[in-house]
Amino acid sequence: MRKILSVQFAAAVLLASIVAALFSIAPAARNLGPRNSAPKAKRALVISIDGLDARYLLRADEYGLKIPTLRRLMREGVVAPVIGVYPSVTYPSHTTIVTGATPARHGIVNNTLFEPPPMKPTGSWFWFARDIKADTLWDAAARRGLSVGLVSWPVSTGAGDWNVPEIWKPGTRPFESRDTVREYARPRGLIEEVERADADLYKKLTPDEGDDMRTRFAEYIIVHKRPPLMLVHLFDLDHFEHDHGPFTPQAFAILEKVDGYVERLLAAASRAGTLDETAVLVVSDHGFMTISKTIHPLVVLERAGLLKAERDGAGKKVVTDWRAMPYVAGGACFIILRDPQDAEALARAREAFRPYMQQGILRIINKNELELLGADPRAAFALDANEGYAFGGGFAEDAIGPSSSRGTHGYLPTLPDYRASFIAAGAGIGRKGKIGEIRMIDIGPTVARLLGLELRDAQGRALPLE
Repeated sequence: MRKILSVQFAAAVLLASIVAALFSIAPAARNLGPRNSAPKAKRALVISIDGLDARYLLRADEYGLKIPTLRRLMREGVVAPVIGVYPSVTYPSHTTIVTGATPARHGIVNNTLFEPPPMKPTGSWFWFARDIKADTLWDAAARRGLSVGLVSWPVSTGAGDWNVPEIWKPGTRPFESRDTVREYARPRGLIEEVERADADLYKKLTPDEGDDMRTRFAEYIIVHKRPPLMLVHLFDLDHFEHDHGPFTPQAFAILEKVDGYVERLLAAASRAGTLDETAVLVVSDHGFMTISKTIHPLVVLERAGLLKAERDGAGKKVVTDWRAMPYVAGGACFIILRDPQDAEALARAREAFRPYMQQGILRIINKNELELLGADPRAAFALDANEGYAFGGGFAEDAIGPSSSRGTHGYLPTLPDYRASFIAAGAGIGRKGKIGEIRMIDIGPTVARLLGLELRDAQGRALPLE
């Protein structure tokens, strides 16, 4: 009984922290330090370093990181840890950055689509900008007649004026989908144009590293197209953190490489003659956690009689019928009911996961908490894995097993020491040094104000950085 009461108390504290974090005035708005004069921004270069946990920046000396470009930007501008969105995974987070809205508002509630039976799973992700239900920075720029460049920005396929999209053929890896990128690039022929101009475009492209190629595409667009708004997504760091774990020698080494890519992007703006009028923002989508164990919610729900599964022709176990299904997002898992009014299925599903909560493996996030977080409105409740655990999307022999990854994300963004990153420097940025925690929903409005744009559906507010 004492353990159950302690869990209930922890849940109450968690809910209070969520409310305070998401609905109070952003601390940065009250504690930004002295202002300095800065030339007005006419352009913005937004560089996302996927998986850049704020600890890499705030403890750079402790880790001995050789990141001179990021250090210089922090010194010349501002740096802050960022409270993200739920789930704290790449596609919802990047969409929040460009809309200033939560997943419930903008509609990108996970990386992948929810495709339960009788749908035939395609393995597709939220690749297309048309799926976003809120106003975006590229929409706002278009209304002002400003062109937009994008390189591998999640959920932007079909958007902007110059776009090398992040999209791949289901069942393949991004490394193997060059033809798909060509097909969806904007304008048609952009990829071929860059290929003709850069003989080394794919020279360093490997299954493990692609940021050199992405940087080359971005350099070309910055120099030759000179868009007032440029959005670039670099994600080698995230890949290495999944494979080797965060804050490991492998993660440090790749981050030091990424620092060089950031320097190249700044140099490209300098060659274009636009750097002095550019606000440079380095952002990230989520923090990172070390894991060693995988929770298999399909196993738990099958044992509870809430779904049925059979083996297909290849011997793989697949769901054939369901009353409750998991929608996995790394360290988070949303439980969706086939019939939202099925009270018995809801009760049975919660009871099926209760033993794992009592063992300290996960916590149950109620629907009212999910509403406060702006998470997927279809979810009856969510599961948030505790330290060392993450969720898997397949079947296994046991409900808990070893993890094939060493790190992941997706967890509640309010957890201690689990923050995304924000750096702003250059034109329009008059403040200097560290500022208090900010919210991810404030980043889009901040970019919009720097460029004199309006984000019509933003729930955040612009940070006073001038």
